Amino acid sequence: MLKLPLKYYDESGRILPPSWLYSLLILLCIDWLAFIFSLASRSQTDALLHFFYPQKESLGLGLAASLPVLASLLLVSQRERLWKRELIVWRKSVIPLSQLGIISLLAVQLFYAMHHHWGFEYVTGVKLLIYSISLYAITRSRHLKWMIEDWANPHPKDDDVLS
Repeated sequence: MLKLPLKYYDESGRILPPSWLYSLLILLCIDWLAFIFSLASRSQTDALLHFFYPQKESLGLGLAASLPVLASLLLVSQRERLWKRELIVWRKSVIPLSQLGIISLLAVQLFYAMHHHWGFEYVTGVKLLIYSISLYAITRSRHLKWMIEDWANPHPKDDDVLS
Protein backbone atom coordinates (compact mmCIF):
# COMPACT_ATOMS: atom_id res chain seq x y z
CA MET A 1 0.00 0.00 0.00
CA LEU A 2 1.33 3.41 -0.95
CA LYS A 3 1.69 6.05 1.77
CA LEU A 4 0.81 8.90 -0.59
CA PRO A 5 -1.26 9.30 -3.77
CA LEU A 6 0.49 8.21 -6.96
CA LYS A 7 1.12 11.79 -8.13
CA TYR A 8 3.68 12.24 -5.32
CA TYR A 9 5.99 9.55 -6.73
CA ASP A 10 8.50 9.84 -9.55
CA GLU A 11 9.01 7.34 -12.38
CA SER A 12 11.33 5.23 -10.22
CA GLY A 13 8.84 4.97 -7.38
CA ARG A 14 10.57 7.38 -5.01
CA ILE A 15 8.59 9.93 -3.06
CA LEU A 16 8.98 13.43 -4.51
CA PRO A 17 9.44 16.46 -2.26
CA PRO A 18 6.16 18.23 -1.42
CA SER A 19 5.22 20.90 -3.91
CA TRP A 20 5.35 23.60 -1.24
CA LEU A 21 8.88 22.73 -0.09
CA TYR A 22 10.79 24.47 -2.89
CA SER A 23 8.68 27.63 -2.59
CA LEU A 24 9.11 27.71 1.16
CA LEU A 25 12.89 27.18 1.04
CA ILE A 26 13.29 29.85 -1.64
CA LEU A 27 11.16 32.25 0.41
CA LEU A 28 13.38 31.59 3.42
CA CYS A 29 16.46 32.34 1.28
CA ILE A 30 15.14 35.76 0.28
CA ASP A 31 18.29 37.43 1.63
CA TRP A 32 20.38 35.43 -0.82
CA LEU A 33 18.09 36.38 -3.69
CA ALA A 34 18.28 40.07 -2.85
CA PHE A 35 22.05 39.83 -2.56
CA ILE A 36 22.46 38.03 -5.90
CA PHE A 37 20.08 40.36 -7.75
CA SER A 38 21.83 43.42 -6.35
CA LEU A 39 25.16 42.05 -7.55
CA ALA A 40 23.68 41.39 -10.99
CA SER A 41 23.13 45.11 -11.57
CA ARG A 42 26.70 46.30 -11.20
CA SER A 43 26.02 49.99 -11.43
CA GLN A 44 23.41 50.02 -8.64
CA THR A 45 24.73 47.36 -6.25
CA ASP A 46 25.34 49.72 -3.34
CA ALA A 47 22.04 51.54 -3.79
CA LEU A 48 20.04 48.30 -3.91
CA LEU A 49 21.80 46.79 -0.91
CA HIS A 50 21.31 49.99 1.06
CA PHE A 51 17.61 50.06 0.09
CA PHE A 52 16.92 46.46 1.19
CA TYR A 53 19.34 46.49 4.14
CA PRO A 54 19.70 49.97 5.66
CA GLN A 55 21.84 48.53 8.47
CA LYS A 56 24.94 46.86 7.07
CA GLU A 57 24.99 44.06 9.64
CA SER A 58 21.46 43.01 8.72
CA LEU A 59 22.62 41.64 5.36
CA GLY A 60 25.41 39.59 6.90
CA LEU A 61 23.18 38.22 9.65
CA GLY A 62 20.43 37.34 7.17
CA LEU A 63 22.85 35.58 4.84
CA ALA A 64 24.48 33.65 7.66
CA ALA A 65 21.15 32.68 9.24
CA SER A 66 19.68 31.40 5.97
CA LEU A 67 22.79 29.43 4.98
CA PRO A 68 21.46 26.12 6.44
CA VAL A 69 18.20 26.60 4.52
CA LEU A 70 20.17 27.22 1.33
CA ALA A 71 22.18 24.05 1.97
CA SER A 72 18.96 22.10 2.46
CA LEU A 73 17.54 23.51 -0.78
CA LEU A 74 20.69 22.54 -2.68
CA LEU A 75 20.65 19.01 -1.24
CA VAL A 76 17.03 18.40 -2.21
CA SER A 77 17.42 19.91 -5.66
CA GLN A 78 20.61 17.98 -6.44
CA ARG A 79 19.44 14.61 -5.08
CA GLU A 80 19.79 12.79 -8.42
CA ARG A 81 23.46 13.78 -8.70
CA LEU A 82 24.11 12.69 -5.14
CA TRP A 83 22.38 9.36 -5.75
CA LYS A 84 24.46 8.73 -8.86
CA ARG A 85 27.56 9.04 -6.67
CA GLU A 86 26.00 6.58 -4.19
CA LEU A 87 25.71 9.25 -1.48
CA ILE A 88 22.62 8.82 0.70
CA VAL A 89 23.66 9.93 4.20
CA TRP A 90 22.86 13.58 3.35
CA ARG A 91 19.14 12.81 3.31
CA LYS A 92 19.03 12.76 7.11
CA SER A 93 20.27 16.36 7.27
CA VAL A 94 17.56 17.97 5.11
CA ILE A 95 14.98 18.50 7.87
CA PRO A 96 17.49 19.42 10.64
CA LEU A 97 19.24 21.92 8.36
CA SER A 98 15.91 23.52 7.48
CA GLN A 99 14.91 23.68 11.14
CA LEU A 100 18.27 25.13 12.16
CA GLY A 101 18.02 27.79 9.46
CA ILE A 102 14.48 28.76 10.42
CA ILE A 103 15.41 28.97 14.11
CA SER A 104 18.39 31.15 13.15
CA LEU A 105 16.15 33.40 11.07
CA LEU A 106 13.71 33.65 13.99
CA ALA A 107 16.58 34.57 16.31
CA VAL A 108 17.73 37.31 13.93
CA GLN A 109 14.23 38.79 13.79
CA LEU A 110 13.91 38.66 17.57
CA PHE A 111 17.30 40.37 17.82
CA TYR A 112 16.03 43.18 15.55
CA ALA A 113 12.85 43.52 17.59
CA MET A 114 14.92 43.72 20.78
CA HIS A 115 17.32 46.17 19.12
CA HIS A 116 14.34 48.43 18.27
CA HIS A 117 13.05 48.21 21.86
CA TRP A 118 10.27 45.81 20.91
CA GLY A 119 8.54 48.43 18.78
CA PHE A 120 6.14 46.85 16.30
CA GLU A 121 7.10 46.83 12.65
CA TYR A 122 4.96 45.12 10.02
CA VAL A 123 7.92 43.58 8.19
CA THR A 124 9.31 42.04 11.36
CA GLY A 125 5.87 40.78 12.37
CA VAL A 126 5.23 39.18 8.99
CA LYS A 127 8.67 37.56 8.97
CA LEU A 128 8.15 36.17 12.48
CA LEU A 129 4.80 34.75 11.41
CA ILE A 130 6.20 33.21 8.21
CA TYR A 131 9.18 31.70 10.03
CA SER A 132 6.97 30.27 12.79
CA ILE A 133 4.55 28.69 10.31
CA SER A 134 7.48 27.37 8.26
CA LEU A 135 9.07 25.76 11.30
CA TYR A 136 5.78 24.14 12.22
CA ALA A 137 5.15 22.89 8.67
CA ILE A 138 8.61 21.39 8.22
CA THR A 139 8.63 19.81 11.68
CA ARG A 140 5.16 18.27 11.43
CA SER A 141 5.10 17.20 7.77
CA ARG A 142 4.58 13.46 7.40
CA HIS A 143 5.27 13.81 3.70
CA LEU A 144 8.80 15.05 4.43
CA LYS A 145 9.45 12.30 6.97
CA TRP A 146 8.24 9.60 4.57
CA MET A 147 10.30 11.16 1.79
CA ILE A 148 13.48 11.00 3.91
CA GLU A 149 12.75 7.36 4.82
CA ASP A 150 12.07 6.52 1.19
CA TRP A 151 15.31 8.09 0.01
CA ALA A 152 17.33 5.56 2.05
CA ASN A 153 17.18 3.38 -1.06
CA PRO A 154 17.88 5.64 -4.05
CA HIS A 155 17.52 2.77 -6.53
CA PRO A 156 14.25 0.99 -5.70
CA LYS A 157 13.64 -2.37 -7.32
CA ASP A 158 10.68 -2.86 -9.63
CA ASP A 159 8.96 -5.26 -7.21
CA ASP A 160 9.24 -2.69 -4.38
CA VAL A 161 7.37 -0.14 -6.50
CA LEU A 162 4.54 -2.51 -7.33
CA SER A 163 3.94 -3.75 -3.80
